[in-house]
Amino acid sequence: MNLDWSEWNLLDADSFSNVPKEPGLYRICHGSEKRDHLEYIGESGDTRRRIQSLARGVHAEEMPYRDPHTAAPCLWAVRDDVGSALEVSHTIPPRAEDEQHRKGIEAALIALHRREVDRSPTANFGRIIDGYKQSSYSYNDPAYKGGRLESGEDEPNSASGIAPPNWQNWRTPLARDWMNLDWSEPYRLAQRLDANPPDTGVYRIWYEGQESTLAYIGESSNISSRLYNHEQTFGEDALFAFAERSDLDTSHKRKEIETDLIGAYYLGVGEAPLAQFGHTENVPP
Repeated sequence: MNLDWSEWNLLDADSFSNVPKEPGLYRICHGSEKRDHLEYIGESGDTRRRIQSLARGVHAEEMPYRDPHTAAPCLWAVRDDVGSALEVSHTIPPRAEDEQHRKGIEAALIALHRREVDRSPTANFGRIIDGYKQSSYSYNDPAYKGGRLESGEDEPNSASGIAPPNWQNWRTPLARDWMNLDWSEPYRLAQRLDANPPDTGVYRIWYEGQESTLAYIGESSNISSRLYNHEQTFGEDALFAFAERSDLDTSHKRKEIETDLIGAYYLGVGEAPLAQFGHTENVPP
């Protein structure tokens, strides 16, 4: 993406005094010759603090929880499984000061990685590697420290992701075959029941007269319910279309395709959809 990335350095919580405490992005890799892909791509409003938080979790004695860093359990498992040669590189582009741009760049980086390597970075989308179970806790259940599984056990969240789509017509976000998906005809949000959308898939929302600007890209296992909520935000006259994907049967698979779409859109248009990443203040009155 023509970004000015730093050199690779070992992911060590005590060696990041040279990383700016500014908004930016970072990428994690493993030094093993057998791992020819990135382990994680992330963004933060404070790049140094975020990387240090991740490093502390990765090098903890026990697998950490997903809070404060969602990728820490998976990268802890990578370190435990194949060694501690995790490295990090960062970039501080000017546009990263704007959160919506920063998250758009992150989506674009992940989408490009998936297109070029045919898989997601290992620890994105809340996943864990085979042979490990994530640490978890809730108000109702006792805390569980994850780690290596016993023989014969499995972890549903380690299921393989889904392959990236063909980037057909990726610069035309309202095409019926955008990103090689079979998009429905457009409907107004007030007509969502007439559209009879499927339960599982992805969708896009836009306004009439803005044929090159999307307002939102989403995924769901209950599209009709999501569109009902979106009507309150975007108004009954906003347009939407959906693409059914019955193979998006887990959250991380739906997030992978959603990120492909957001990333391709950002690369083609130069910005994220108007209200993406919670920025509903950009919705026209």
